[in-house]
Amino acid sequence: MSVILHAVSSYPDPIAPATSASSLLLALCTDDMIHNVYSFKRAGWRGGPACVIFDDDAGTEHRAIAYGAPPKGIALARHLDRLADWIIADTEKRGLQPDIVHGHKISLDGYVGARLATHFKVPLMLSIQSNTDAKILKVRRDLIPHFRDIWRNTAMVFPFTPVAYDTIAKLLGPRDGPQTVLPCPTRADTITAPTTRPDGAGPVILTAFHLAHFGNKNIKTLLEGLAIAAKDIPDISLQIVGGGDASAFLAVTEMAKNLAPGRVTLLGARPSTEMQSLMNSATAFALISHRESYGMVYAEALLAGTPCLYSAGRAIGGLFDNGGFAVGVNPSDAAAVAAALVRFCREENNVKAQLATAQNSGGLKILRQDQIARTYQTSVAQALNSPAFAV
Repeated sequence: MSVILHAVSSYPDPIAPATSASSLLLALCTDDMIHNVYSFKRAGWRGGPACVIFDDDAGTEHRAIAYGAPPKGIALARHLDRLADWIIADTEKRGLQPDIVHGHKISLDGYVGARLATHFKVPLMLSIQSNTDAKILKVRRDLIPHFRDIWRNTAMVFPFTPVAYDTIAKLLGPRDGPQTVLPCPTRADTITAPTTRPDGAGPVILTAFHLAHFGNKNIKTLLEGLAIAAKDIPDISLQIVGGGDASAFLAVTEMAKNLAPGRVTLLGARPSTEMQSLMNSATAFALISHRESYGMVYAEALLAGTPCLYSAGRAIGGLFDNGGFAVGVNPSDAAAVAAALVRFCREENNVKAQLATAQNSGGLKILRQDQIARTYQTSVAQALNSPAFAV
């Protein structure tokens, strides 16, 4: 059994239980691995670290940590060093000796993970999330040399997508070590065959996001593209799934009335159990965020039999050939968005037939839980044979 120490700032824990689904990867890989998770969340300027001990499907006696630090990366290294010192002291009290360390981002998690791997004299692995990682690296350019050393000396990196790797490589330069594309698994893992809209039913585009993030999710350009597409597809409409605060709901409602009057329905938050059915009944799924590390919702849509429109160079870019059932566009170009929507509507049968072929031939296996788990297990075994991390 390999003992893996995880440094992760976006793990669902008792302090922030709905942060992400990152725990699913670990829960899928427990047969030959023991996972010790140190999940940490920044909490204001001062205080901490303080922790809660918790168990989940991935293991027992994990630590959920709240630590004090200023926002916007101010004094980042000093506060992360303090956090790493606390984790090291706690592991020593517990008598933990990991075989390898996994930092789940290169930025915050990677900085802490590097300290832990150096202390324990074991290899380091890093997940690569282009949006969050690039944002921090661009803000703290003074730390670029340190992060470049971490990047180059890590035994294995796990970019969510090929474009995620390219984004960080542009900032930190090339590395000689191995990389393995490893998407984040989704709980909505069932494959559903595509269905076409009934005769007489107008085409429906579906989008889904937390409404409080409507700015980054770029709903304005999607609405503008929808209005342009309506010149060619008069009965096209958009359904928006997502909860949020009341002000965000009103803001999106008013934007829809102004930019695409009579074509938009806000459905509010929906249970996760309903999402695959909603997706399957749509002509296409569209989410053209300005920034997107990966977006499991795209994987869920493709598995549900729904073609996807995403932002080129972001999200699921590089996982599939662009222009088929997954189309990347410039998220600032409403005309390009409209052209893609028109194509999805006019060529619905053909595009969904391509998607069905991919579903049936293993073309989507990279998104499936069992394949993701096997890839992780194989890559960890490779990384365990690497030299101890050192910079």
